[in-house]
Amino acid sequence: MPRPFAVGMDHEPKTAVIQSVDLGTVEPTQQRGTTRMSTSNQPPAQNQPYPLPVPGPAPVKTGKRGNGLGIAALIVGGFALIGAFIPILNYVAGFVGLVGLVLGIIALCLKNRKKGFAVAGTIVSAIAIVLSIILAITYTAGFAGLIGDAVKTAEAKSSEAANKEISVVYEVNGTATDASITYSTYSAGSSSTEQSSGQALPFIKELTVKAGQQYDFASYSLQAQNGAEDTGSVSCKITVDGDVVAEQTSTDAYATVSCSASGADGVTENK
Repeated sequence: MPRPFAVGMDHEPKTAVIQSVDLGTVEPTQQRGTTRMSTSNQPPAQNQPYPLPVPGPAPVKTGKRGNGLGIAALIVGGFALIGAFIPILNYVAGFVGLVGLVLGIIALCLKNRKKGFAVAGTIVSAIAIVLSIILAITYTAGFAGLIGDAVKTAEAKSSEAANKEISVVYEVNGTATDASITYSTYSAGSSSTEQSSGQALPFIKELTVKAGQQYDFASYSLQAQNGAEDTGSVSCKITVDGDVVAEQTSTDAYATVSCSASGADGVTENK
């Protein structure tokens, strides 16, 4: 049975004393075995190395790579553009520009590649193709015009030469009073012959002929002979367009002289 407390007794209150316990040093024991667990958070000793950090995954590059075909397209297109301005070479420049255009289109279709050079190469190649075609037509028309003008000039000169009038002079000089003279002319596809007997010297006959026309060959001849009583000298001379083309002299009775010349567009060869 509980003991009764006496009333009126002076009892001091008892203070409960709680002792602190260091949990870090508590070493619980197990019923089986003597294994002890330490919960101390003390840092490792100085000679003990810290664990090395584990490297993380390498960063993945997401930028676009270069475009070699785009650069090639720009270079080829640049050469084609320069060649488009050079006559004759611009015919080849169009095919070079076509190669650059194909390279540029392929470069644009590549994935994860930079497009700047590809776009520039495609544009430059396309411009080179268009310019090469336009300038090729322009240069060809210009050359054709120059050739046409040259042909017209040559035809005009030929027509002028064909219609040119040439003066032909036949001369027989000497002391004869009974000379026999024969002269013939072939020019512009027509010929004529004249003869004179018992002719007193000097004898001069001037004709006007046209050079060229349908036939460009011309020939001139002159013969003279002294009479039986003419013992002096006799000479012949042919002058064409101011130039003496043939000349001969002979002496005594029945002396004979002969002058002739022939050639194209008047006379270029003397005989």
